[in-house]
Amino acid sequence: MHATEAAIRAVAEDTLRLRALHFLKILDTRREERFDRLVRIAQRHFGVRAVAINFIDADRQWTKAEEGLPGQSSEPLSESMCAHTVHANTTLVVPDAGEDDRFRNGKFVAQGVRFYAGHPIHAPGGQPIGSLCIVDTKPRELGDGEREDLADFAALVEREIALTQELDRAAHVQQLLMPREAPAIPGYELAGLCVPARDIGGDFFAWQLVDGGRLQLHVSDIMGKGIPAALLAASMRAAVVGAAQHNDQATAVAKVAAAADTILGDTETYATLFSARLDPASGDLEYIDAGHGLAVILDVDGGFRRLPSSGLPVGLLADDTWELQRERLAPEETLIVVSDGILDLFPTLEEAIDYAVRGNAGRPTAERIVASAVALAETEGAQDDVTVLALRRH
Repeated sequence: MHATEAAIRAVAEDTLRLRALHFLKILDTRREERFDRLVRIAQRHFGVRAVAINFIDADRQWTKAEEGLPGQSSEPLSESMCAHTVHANTTLVVPDAGEDDRFRNGKFVAQGVRFYAGHPIHAPGGQPIGSLCIVDTKPRELGDGEREDLADFAALVEREIALTQELDRAAHVQQLLMPREAPAIPGYELAGLCVPARDIGGDFFAWQLVDGGRLQLHVSDIMGKGIPAALLAASMRAAVVGAAQHNDQATAVAKVAAAADTILGDTETYATLFSARLDPASGDLEYIDAGHGLAVILDVDGGFRRLPSSGLPVGLLADDTWELQRERLAPEETLIVVSDGILDLFPTLEEAIDYAVRGNAGRPTAERIVASAVALAETEGAQDDVTVLALRRH
């Protein structure tokens, strides 16, 4: 290949590599136990001074995880031994860096590093973006079996990176399923938000206009977290939205429960569900609370009414039924429905309700109520999914 063509190709490959690395959004992220665990095991397996997972940016080497080194760090590319591994895109073994012209005058040799071995880490698209490396203070060789083991450890890192990308995509899709804009209902404010404890979670909320302009609201919490709960939540959401479109409130929940019996029963889980239908003209509210128990109406005088439950969660008992409840949302009153991720932030339910009552003193907007609750959850480090829905009548 002509020298100019080779240079152009090298630039193109480096551009693709950097694009793949930045797309993953892994640079400058916090430590994660899954990567820390891998380097700890690798250090014990190879019996070396240190192991690191390094990613090669345009002008630096950044350490995601390490064992035996000072911690997460960023080094100039000129000092990086892993950059050679990445650009060669193959296992690189340096038995004695002090005798290697590429590294003898470098920072790491000055700090006592003699042995280095690195295997490239690839992005899901195949581009080399980093290296899993092992280093020691004494010269040594790396046998064929150890080379294979190093490649296997690097493959485990790649699997975790691919899993992260899939979770990011799943989280994006899940957020797309959540309502984006509240329907415009004269005389009312409506807002809601769902923040999973992990990348994706088992909470969801939904709203829709049905039956001649009535407002339908749903809040549900699937037992569990992560991918399994998210898959079940997607199924439940489709069921409640579809059933509410063409049925009255009681019939809609009954059909949802019948459809969910098989799914939830086979997975040995259950779902709490608050489903309500509002007549905007009168403020009349028909609802069924299937084991949710976290809905209150705040009044203008600093009081509240907790909406009683209608029965057990969906999926606990086959052929279960729920009592249809009725309430009325008066002018200046606010309906708030949350998931138990909010409840976990307080020692008792009473203290959680008191917090909501005090927050309602200034007659905040529905959007402000939701934002404040989510901010509290993020500040306190909520360990469960957090969902908040607020409906305020002017």
